Amino acid sequence: MPTFPSPVSLSDFQSYLKDTTTDTGILAFYQSLLNTATEKIYTYLDRDYTPGAVKTDIFFGRGLQVHRMQYPAGALISWKYYDKTGAETVANIADLVLLANGSIAVGAVMKFLWGYEHRLKYSLPSTLTCPETIRLIITEVAAVIYEESKLGSGRLGIMIESDKNDTSNDRLRYSDLSERQKAMLSPYKKYAI
Repeated sequence: MPTFPSPVSLSDFQSYLKDTTTDTGILAFYQSLLNTATEKIYTYLDRDYTPGAVKTDIFFGRGLQVHRMQYPAGALISWKYYDKTGAETVANIADLVLLANGSIAVGAVMKFLWGYEHRLKYSLPSTLTCPETIRLIITEVAAVIYEESKLGSGRLGIMIESDKNDTSNDRLRYSDLSERQKAMLSPYKKYAI
């Protein structure tokens, strides 16, 4: 099971490759490429666009009533906190309120206790959708991985002169995102504050 299911459909990827195969082995390979590309892009962005995915924020309380969620929450599932000895306390999830489209959890009754480790488990909104730009980059990255594989025969690779000698060529491999792709993804990338 992939960490992040791809928001790009197999049929869309096949259209991009101009491929009409029905071979289940090749289709499974295509799906693995999409899953790998999705993992790479979501990890790069530090974001997840999987509707309904379950996440857990782990943080130390600062004595405030507010916590900024790592991802937008659709629904809170559980709230636990641990003291310095590791003793677990299950807090009442009804004491929390989600504000700002699920990006902030506010303690309506109690604060996030100072020095305690808090764990908020929640699900992402079921209506969450992946932006089209991100879907395009996932498709491009999956296509490059495919073309660099033996099955793709390296048709997208660029041949360049080797620096070692003048008689052979080396394939320029695209292991990282291009500057164009990074620029396109920059509005979606999560940066530490």
